[in-house]
Amino acid sequence: MLAKHGAHRRADKHAGSLLSATQYCALALLLSLVLSSSAFFLPSSALGALIAIDLLLVIHGLYLKNKITALLKVGAAQLALTLPLYYLLHGEAQLLDGVIVVLRVFLAMLPGWWLSSTQSPERLGEVLSWGLPAKWAFVIAASIGLLPYMLQETKEIYAIQCLRGANITPKALRNPKNWPELVYCVLLPVLIQLLKLSKQMAKAAKLRHFGKVNKPTHWPSSREDK
Repeated sequence: MLAKHGAHRRADKHAGSLLSATQYCALALLLSLVLSSSAFFLPSSALGALIAIDLLLVIHGLYLKNKITALLKVGAAQLALTLPLYYLLHGEAQLLDGVIVVLRVFLAMLPGWWLSSTQSPERLGEVLSWGLPAKWAFVIAASIGLLPYMLQETKEIYAIQCLRGANITPKALRNPKNWPELVYCVLLPVLIQLLKLSKQMAKAAKLRHFGKVNKPTHWPSSREDK
């Protein structure tokens, strides 16, 4: 009887912790959506406050030992591509506007990086299933969970193509004639890899009879078990 009572107490304690993790994930998702939307809708004079809030997210993500190098490289690439275009189209007078545009896009991506770095796909799927069909929640949660993996895959493909002699180094990409080579050597292989991975995930979900019930079970992730 005592063993049975103790098992019930452990189960209740685990359910309570799981509920807290789910609620925390819901708040994190809501915060990410608000901050990402604010990056586009706030006036330029209010971007300083948004930068301060996003900086706290970056500190939290780095504290949890998550890497932000790939996101910084994406922001630098956007800046390197956008500023020359602004200079050619509008002249030197509107270069600051180009910087602000790139800054807004980067600030819109930062909350997504923080969300995918701190929340497990299992909990995201559970939270999204509150207002979406289970299949849509699964697709969105899986896509968010794949972001770190696809960034790593892109980095590896880029490094391999550079070793093969492709003209896609930062110095070579200063010439717009080399931009199509970046598409053929990096973007297309990444797209093919993403399609292959999506097909594998769809097959795995089908073999597990996903979608047969309206409310699938959301198992706790390994991070919550520790």
